[in-house]
Amino acid sequence: MSRTPTTKAAKAVKKRRRHQSAKDGDAAQDPRAARAAGRGESAAPAERPEPAVAGASRDPGPGSRPADPASGSAPAPRGGQAVPEAPAQDPAVEAVRIAEAAQAAFDGLYTRNAPALLRQVELLTGSMPLARHAVHRAFDLAWQRWPEVAVDPDPAGWIRAEAHHHALAPWQQLLPWFRTPPRERSPFQRLSRGTRHAVLLHDGLGLSLRRTAAESLATTSMTRRRIVRGREVLGEAAAVRLGDLLDEQPQPEFPAAMVRELSEQWLRIRTVGAVGATLLIALVTAVGLVFGPLSDRVAADRHPAGQRTSAPAP
Repeated sequence: MSRTPTTKAAKAVKKRRRHQSAKDGDAAQDPRAARAAGRGESAAPAERPEPAVAGASRDPGPGSRPADPASGSAPAPRGGQAVPEAPAQDPAVEAVRIAEAAQAAFDGLYTRNAPALLRQVELLTGSMPLARHAVHRAFDLAWQRWPEVAVDPDPAGWIRAEAHHHALAPWQQLLPWFRTPPRERSPFQRLSRGTRHAVLLHDGLGLSLRRTAAESLATTSMTRRRIVRGREVLGEAAAVRLGDLLDEQPQPEFPAAMVRELSEQWLRIRTVGAVGATLLIALVTAVGLVFGPLSDRVAADRHPAGQRTSAPAP
C-alpha cells in the first residue's frame, strides 16, 4: 500500500519536533549554546585553559590557606586563627637592653673577683696602694674592651693577667708612693718577680704548670725551675701558707658602678686630649708651611744674589 502525502507530512512534523526537543536539551546543558540558539548562531567550542604564567596567582587548592596579597604575610593556619606577627624591635630599646646586660655582667665579675685580686697583687708587691691601682686599672681596661673580654673563655683570668703584669712592671717600684721598704718585705716578696708570680699562680691559686707558664709569659721548663726555687726558699709548706694568706680578702675601694663611670670619664678625657694634640700638631705644621717660605723671601730681599757681606775690620 502506498503512503499518502498526508502521512509523509505528519512524519516530517514529528521529526522536526524531535530535533527541536534535542536542541532544547543541549541548550539547557550549555548556556552558550542556548544563547547561540536564541540568536540563531552556532555554539562556540569550549575555551582551552591558559597555561600558568610564572608569578601569576593561582586558585588555592582544596585544603589550602589563602594569603593576604596586600600584606604579603603568611597564610593563616586552619581553624580561623591568624598567626600573630612578632613586633618590630625598636633600635633604641634594643641598645638600652644590651647596655644593661653588659653592665650587669661587668658588675658581677667585679664583685666576685676584685677582693681576691687585691690580695694577690698585695702579696706580689707588698704595697696595698699599688694593688688598688693595678686592680682598678685592670677593670678599667676590661670595661673599655668589654666586647673582647665578654667573649673571652676566662674573663677573670684576662683581668688577673692585666693586674699582675701591671703591678710587677719594673717602673712601678720607681714611684715613691708605690715603693715598699726592704725591711717591710716578707720572705715571699724578697723572691724575684718571675719566681713570685709562678709560685703564686701554681701553689697559691692552683693553676696547672702550662697555664702558669702562659700567664707568667715564660716557658714550661723555666716556670718549673722558678717554682722549685721558690719552694726551696719558702719551704715545702709554702702552698699552705699562701692559701691561708689569700683567704684574707680586703674590700675594693670603689663599687662596680663607680669603676664603670670613672672608666668612661677617663676615656672621654683621653679622647679629647688626643683630638686636641692632633689639632695642635696640625696648627703648628700649617704655621710652618705658611711662614717658612715668607721668611725665606725676607732673607733673600735683605741679601740679594751676588752681594757679598764683608766682615768688619778688626
